[in-house]
Amino acid sequence: MVLHIGKDTMVPLKDVILILDYKEARSNDDTNNFLKKISDSAHNIYIEKYNIKSVVIAKFLDKFFIYYSPISPATLYKRSKN
Repeated sequence: MVLHIGKDTMVPLKDVILILDYKEARSNDDTNNFLKKISDSAHNIYIEKYNIKSVVIAKFLDKFFIYYSPISPATLYKRSKN
């Protein structure tokens, strides 16, 4: 199964580690520090630069990928359950 996270981007569901609300993640100091630390060594992919609603962290072949998605975390969660 794959998870459609915006535009033409899909991520294998088995590789998704975490889905976060972007605003909540940025307002929480611990989560924000975690994202800053992991983003230094991860591939950062902005599906849309100005309408970010969720952060999806995935791991492929021992490399982290951080996707900034315009789709809400609740919608991504629902899609992952179908």
